[in-house]
Amino acid sequence: MRKKKAFYLVFAALLTAGSVLAGCSQNANKNTTNSGNGNAEGTSSFSYLMHDKFINWLHEDKWYPHVEEATGTTVEFVPGGSNDDEYYASVDQKIISRTFPDSGIVSVSQATVYGAQGAFADLAPYIDKFGPNIKSYIEKNPTYKTLITNEDGKIFGLVAEAPRFADFIFYRADHFNKAGITKVPQTIDELTEAMRQLKAYYGKDDKNYYPMVGREGYIRFQSAFNAAANYDDGVSKGVYANGKTGTDLYSEGYKKMVEWYKTLYDEGLIDPEWVAGSGTEESWESKMLTGQGSISYDYLTRPSWFLDNGGPENDPDYSIAILPYLKDLNGNPSVQTTETQYNTLRAMVVNKDSEDKAETIIKFLDYLYSDEGQTLVSWGVKGESYEESGGEKKYIVNFSEQEATPAGEPRWSFLNDRLTFVKPIDNDAFYSWNTDLVRKAAHELFTDQSLKTGVQVTYTADQSKQLADLSAKVNEAVTAGVTQFVTGKRSMSEWDAFLGEMEAAGYKNIVALQQEAYDAMYK
Repeated sequence: MRKKKAFYLVFAALLTAGSVLAGCSQNANKNTTNSGNGNAEGTSSFSYLMHDKFINWLHEDKWYPHVEEATGTTVEFVPGGSNDDEYYASVDQKIISRTFPDSGIVSVSQATVYGAQGAFADLAPYIDKFGPNIKSYIEKNPTYKTLITNEDGKIFGLVAEAPRFADFIFYRADHFNKAGITKVPQTIDELTEAMRQLKAYYGKDDKNYYPMVGREGYIRFQSAFNAAANYDDGVSKGVYANGKTGTDLYSEGYKKMVEWYKTLYDEGLIDPEWVAGSGTEESWESKMLTGQGSISYDYLTRPSWFLDNGGPENDPDYSIAILPYLKDLNGNPSVQTTETQYNTLRAMVVNKDSEDKAETIIKFLDYLYSDEGQTLVSWGVKGESYEESGGEKKYIVNFSEQEATPAGEPRWSFLNDRLTFVKPIDNDAFYSWNTDLVRKAAHELFTDQSLKTGVQVTYTADQSKQLADLSAKVNEAVTAGVTQFVTGKRSMSEWDAFLGEMEAAGYKNIVALQQEAYDAMYK
């Protein structure tokens, strides 16, 4: 029988902070923020705490006023901060001082800890009575039900569904053409040879040219080397993280991948600043735009961004193309592990002191789970932003033009990986809202055969604290250790010794914790 557990506690420190609410009475003075039932006859209202940028996004989205009109609800947005640290500190302060608005976005750990201390309303009875679409969604998605429901059957917060997608490998098609590369690489070896050809052509006159450039972590090809962490057959292998960024040091392919990166580094085929961690997003963009880089592996919208900013006005030859996912070491199409289906970093909660607003809030959210609401937030208004023919919807507004609208001005935008309100995801719409380049690649490459949704696992409070402590140490040690091999500061002959050091740091303890949590949730 599957065991129900609390949310994954991301910030273990809140376990002690939450105790300040232990003595709070459910009959304490009510939060007075926007406490009226509405601004006009027949209109309900509630206040909602969000990151500042989330509020700006909603003010710009043309579909959002239609949501308030359809639900007869006015939402008063309360800004909580411009970055995560500032925001979650603000949440703590507002909860402790009893000034939290009617509802808001909090970290999942805050939802768990403060909910148990009586700060947030149990949403289960309100969903049962006023949220038929939410209730139907929960019942059809047992993993979601397990995530949001504690051992007593209470729901202190709702999390959002995340779109199902992977990063793209994309390249300067004009560079490939000019360097004489006529065959699109399908394997790691073919990609390596293409980079050598690019280096010979562009590197002869520019010592700062490197075929592969990027931002953030440079280890991106785990799937091609069969080195991604996984739960194959229910067995925890590797440090899973959220699936997408996981890695399995003990797989045969991981060592081969490190050796491959070392070859790239030694031959000047990968940007050394990227490997060293000293490159910035801006420097990466500059290199791809000015011709000092040709290949990147990054977020699905990035190919369009580079195409829009690199040409044709700046360079009429500038061209970006997206590479099909490479075959793995066994010659099979590689499978990309996506992030988990649900965003377990943030949750939407209702203030216990504002429980008289729970009906209004749940009815508002329930509309977003309805067919009509899903069409509105995913496609907009028929005849204005989309048209429908033969049961197929198609946007009639241009992605690039709309997303280039100056900040603060209304636009049609359907970037539903942004968390504003919790709601389901229409993946077809998510793929379609982009340029022709990305739209075509997404529909071709994001298939059931090429994508493997990350396994959703939750942890007890004690497991979460152990995991947080171990992960901070192990992740840094793995990155630093691997980079030493890649840059030649450490010989590959010491690989087994390195694995022993990672074990001492707690690598296998993380794998064991993952297994315990997985077994509790799924076995």
